[in-house]
Amino acid sequence: MLVCLQNIAYLYVVNIKTITIMASRRNLKKVITYIADQLATQAFFASYGSESGAEAWVDVFNRIFALNKEYIARANHPEPGLPARKYFDTLCISFNEDAKAILDDIQKLQGE
Repeated sequence: MLVCLQNIAYLYVVNIKTITIMASRRNLKKVITYIADQLATQAFFASYGSESGAEAWVDVFNRIFALNKEYIARANHPEPGLPARKYFDTLCISFNEDAKAILDDIQKLQGE
């Protein structure tokens, strides 16, 4: 779980400082996919020790895969009319919020 939180924070910090990750969309998409994979791995291992229903875990996995698909598509096709820097800043901030929400749900299901 610590790895996921560090990478989510990494995406946000690197975007603000505009270091290497925002140098290309390719790097941004790789980091988004990596974080989604880490979330899925965390959910997979948390589901074994949990007594929550299978439907709740399936919902979490569907949200993780939808998150990955949505943000990769958003990185590929920025909105016209917005400056690129502002668009990608808001993209990273909203990705972090959604990923943290999923991580919170994983922790809630694991605790039940």
